[in-house]
Amino acid sequence: MKEYKIVVDSREQLPLWKTNTVVKKLDVGDYSIEGYEDKISVERKSLADLYGTLGSGHKRFKAELQRAESYEYFGIVVDGSFTSAYKKDFPGSYHSKMKGFVITAIIFTLHVKYKIPIFFAQDRTESKQIIKHIFNAYMKQQK
Repeated sequence: MKEYKIVVDSREQLPLWKTNTVVKKLDVGDYSIEGYEDKISVERKSLADLYGTLGSGHKRFKAELQRAESYEYFGIVVDGSFTSAYKKDFPGSYHSKMKGFVITAIIFTLHVKYKIPIFFAQDRTESKQIIKHIFNAYMKQQK
């Protein structure tokens, strides 16, 4: 497998990677692979961001999902467990009026309707590992 650089969206506030990266604006997602920015992308969300995006930011996010339809791969990685999302058990959760069962229903609708894989990670470290495995698997297919 050839080496690659990870592209980090310039709007990503706390990037998972600090080395072997290129920072630039991505049209879709937060992370991609240099040279494949229009083919593969992964969106990373904290639980608080997930609630905000699927609540008040739903229209903007839907437009991003529609742009992602032409990609070979688009996935979402959530920094937090499914149980924490469902039970609305995370720091700052009281800021959202959304209910946990509504958020999880929307997540599975996105998965079924748009065929978007959604991964729940324990924390940022696990999110980083998941994204790296996705990118490695994608690059293996590019031979």
